[in-house]
Amino acid sequence: MLLSELLHREVVTQSGRRLGHVHDVRAERRNGSLVLTSLIIGRRAMLEHFGIGLGRARTGTKLRTGAGTVPWRAVVRLTAGKVVVEDGTELRR
Repeated sequence: MLLSELLHREVVTQSGRRLGHVHDVRAERRNGSLVLTSLIIGRRAMLEHFGIGLGRARTGTKLRTGAGTVPWRAVVRLTAGKVVVEDGTELRR
């Protein structure tokens, strides 16, 4: 699968609750390969993609932006134009 196939897909829970649209992804290097770890979702996610963090606030040691993330492990299936995640999945801010 290519990144371009994930971008702009709507993210919904199994019961149909809308969480937003995929604007970018996060990945980690593991054993010489990139492994997808989360989807970046929300209106401000595109700004984060370009390094523009509107509304950034420090919370403890984390830097929070207006974009939310959904862990890749929560993805149940991909359908035409949608990413379906487990019920109970919440956006992490």
